[in-house]
Amino acid sequence: MRPAMEADQEGAAPLTQSDLAQPGRPGRAPRALVMITAVVVMTAAAAAERGRLAGSLDDLAHLHWVWLPLGIALEATSMAAFAAMFRRLLTARRVTPRRTEMLATIYAANAMSVSVPLAGPGLAAAYLFRRFTRLGASAMLAGWVLLASAVITTAAWGLIVVTGGLVSGHTVALAITLPVVALAVLALIATALAARHPRLRAALEEYLTQALKHGARLLRWPATDPKLALKAWAERFSALRIPPSTWALAGGDALVNWLADAAVLAVSIYAVGAAVPWQNLLLVYAAGIGAQSLSLTPGGLAITEGAISVALVASGLHVRQAVAAAVLYRLISFWLVAAVGWLIMLVKHARSPAAESVPEPALEPAPMTESAPETEPREHELVLLHGQPGSTEDWQAVLARLPAHLHAVAKDRPGYGASDRQATGFKANAQVILDDLNERGVDSAVLVAHSWASGAALQAASEAPDRVKAVVLLAGVGPGSVSIVDWLLAAPFIGPLSAKVMWRWTPWMARVRLAWLSRRQGRPLGLGEHVGLQVWGRRDSGVEPLWRAFLTEQRALLSELAELETTLPTIGVPVLLLADPADQIVPIMTAQRLVSELPDARLRLVSNAGHHLPGRAPGAVVEAITGFLAGIDDNIGLSRTQP
Repeated sequence: MRPAMEADQEGAAPLTQSDLAQPGRPGRAPRALVMITAVVVMTAAAAAERGRLAGSLDDLAHLHWVWLPLGIALEATSMAAFAAMFRRLLTARRVTPRRTEMLATIYAANAMSVSVPLAGPGLAAAYLFRRFTRLGASAMLAGWVLLASAVITTAAWGLIVVTGGLVSGHTVALAITLPVVALAVLALIATALAARHPRLRAALEEYLTQALKHGARLLRWPATDPKLALKAWAERFSALRIPPSTWALAGGDALVNWLADAAVLAVSIYAVGAAVPWQNLLLVYAAGIGAQSLSLTPGGLAITEGAISVALVASGLHVRQAVAAAVLYRLISFWLVAAVGWLIMLVKHARSPAAESVPEPALEPAPMTESAPETEPREHELVLLHGQPGSTEDWQAVLARLPAHLHAVAKDRPGYGASDRQATGFKANAQVILDDLNERGVDSAVLVAHSWASGAALQAASEAPDRVKAVVLLAGVGPGSVSIVDWLLAAPFIGPLSAKVMWRWTPWMARVRLAWLSRRQGRPLGLGEHVGLQVWGRRDSGVEPLWRAFLTEQRALLSELAELETTLPTIGVPVLLLADPADQIVPIMTAQRLVSELPDARLRLVSNAGHHLPGRAPGAVVEAITGFLAGIDDNIGLSRTQP
């Protein structure tokens, strides 16, 4: 298994301290969506690789084919060892999936990780989380296994690198690897002790919090407090304890995973007729895996081959032999493994039963402090604000369920749909909201915002509390919601490229899939069906291309979120937060922090809905809003009757 997937595993599971909800069903449509994307990307990548293959065509044409079966067997051993590590961790908590089922899951997750641009590692981690829960693991156990596996594989990888440095005998390599191994050993010891000693864990959390704050300040990242995230990770890691023998055996599985994959590189060198530089082999392998982990291209295509080729040439191989060996290694360890993974996904997709109607995601029970309304419901003006990207269509299912006393208006935000304004940040969006209230002669309104638009709603409540009666945030952004993916989506080169890929060059695939689903079912798709496909398949509209509006708002998220966070304690209007603990885009930690920092806020959880609450859980959304506003009305009536 490649580190591109492992690197993001610890942030994939929901940051929740209890099994409040199980993750949503993965569904057939999202898998098909990912598969289509991956096929297109891998086809394009194969075309890009053609020149490199042609450069060493003679060497590849004269391979010693007897080595090829051995290389495939070694790569299969590597994947089997990786699957065994996950199964061992699950079995330690009495969840015992079949070996073949776990192996198929790992192959499929690996295919997602290495094939889908940018979002691949996150999709793979989310897929593993959902598969583990469907195999019988609780949400806490699934998240813990992902975190523990990341620690184990990272430790095993560090041991591989250090061993390579020691075996090579190079002074520079020793100077780098010896301090690294010392730090790694100290980190592992500290982690093991902290898991058993709360005081030490609290001290380490405080130290790491300060270190991350200083690092964020130097890098000019948003000034978010990482303490809650560190605390959640620490509690999740220490919540489940397994015997030292299980840790040791899982570590052995991780070592076999890495070493068997490195052996594939050695076999590839033999296959092109070159001598294996045994003294430097692990360092050459480390160079390739390190280049792959940069994730600048899907699976590190071209970058990994180049790094391995350069390292092999430096170790004494001829250029053409080095390139041929690197390409052969990648054909076995990347292309073949990814193809097997997608084949497994296709077989699972074909064998799975036709999509049946499933119950709508449910709202968690309200706290005991909330009661049913005792007075006649009062009229309220609601302003519905869609997410990023989005349109008024996102609210159709909610609008169809709202009771008569709640008058709602959904309008396209700047940069989207019928809006004649260009996309902008939180402050300008807040001003548009207030201008709309002025134009319609509305004194005050309840702002209902999804995802990115939550920042605009909070900004409006901060600037004009007399015009905002209350705020409802659905999977809203806030403290702790910015991840490394958000930074990549806003970066100077990667950001525009990613936005164009997702919202300009590939949405036609989602539209084709939606049309096929509609024909297969013999009817138009209903509200809330295949929301992910519908969001991805949006057509350009408005005064600017959809991808540019998305990019503008993504950069505004990073530049304005920190300032918005400083105003949270001053927002005195009632706020209701709706969130799913299994949301993979905005973590539950963000809702928890908003509740703690807003003066008058409460949190309601929605099970099995994910991020797109307006489309996937409209009934739960309406139920929560109705109860929330009824409670506000009761409080107002009570205050008026008191002397």
